[in-house]
Amino acid sequence: MLNTNRVMSFLAVALLTAGVSGCRQTEPTATTAPSPPQQASAPAAPAPVAPPPAPAPSIPPSSTASAPLATTDGDIQGIRIAINELKRTTDTLTLKFTVFNTSAANFNLNGAFDNDQWHRYADLRGVYLLDSQAKKKYFVVTDSEGNYLSSSQMAAIAPGSQGTVWAKFPAPPDDIKKITVAIPHFITLEDIPISR
Repeated sequence: MLNTNRVMSFLAVALLTAGVSGCRQTEPTATTAPSPPQQASAPAAPAPVAPPPAPAPSIPPSSTASAPLATTDGDIQGIRIAINELKRTTDTLTLKFTVFNTSAANFNLNGAFDNDQWHRYADLRGVYLLDSQAKKKYFVVTDSEGNYLSSSQMAAIAPGSQGTVWAKFPAPPDDIKKITVAIPHFITLEDIPISR
């Protein structure tokens, strides 16, 4: 019986001790401060959009290209000409002119400037120069075989295109500085300067 009381006492003390220790305040352990709530990250800025490429600069006209000496039209609808050069050498004048086709059809150069009613010749034999002071005409010169020294067997000019042709004439006297150019189907061009 004594042993039982002892055991009971011992158990009571053990329980009391456990109860007291369970009620004892424990020291707080060091804790880290709670991290502040994370703010929602700002949306990423959109990638910069590259500006559209600048248009290519237009090509300026060549500094060597000069304005035509004269331009005219005539009785062929949609066809114009521009005199580019009338240049003197020792004994000849060389005429260069450009034919512009603004019509809707091909323009056949062969036979256009031969001054033949059947348009049989593929050269510029119908073009001439006129010295109005001396009342003298200068026709396209020929070589020893009778061939005209001019553009010949020329390709047709397509709509919206152009072509340049030439012809050689005997040179007038040196004191003639300007001359009239007559091209079949076109208005006669007066006072065209002669260059060297």
